[in-house]
Amino acid sequence: MRALALVALLAACNTAENSSATCNADNWSEFVGQPETAVYGLLANLRIVRSGEPITKDFNPDRLNAEVGTDGNITRFACY
Repeated sequence: MRALALVALLAACNTAENSSATCNADNWSEFVGQPETAVYGLLANLRIVRSGEPITKDFNPDRLNAEVGTDGNITRFACY
């Protein structure tokens, strides 16, 4: 029974991770293509995720993640 509950919980997390409604990731699209420094200090709950760097797997639907490419520019925003 616990295994079934765990599978259901993980499935819910995966669905929420793909949604940008919780952290309002869609509202930040104007910064896509700009250097990561453009978003410094704009939001307390912002995590910069650089290409190739490890990140923690703790799911936080309220945290905005700015994904940055190897060129130093923001490629997308997501909630996870």
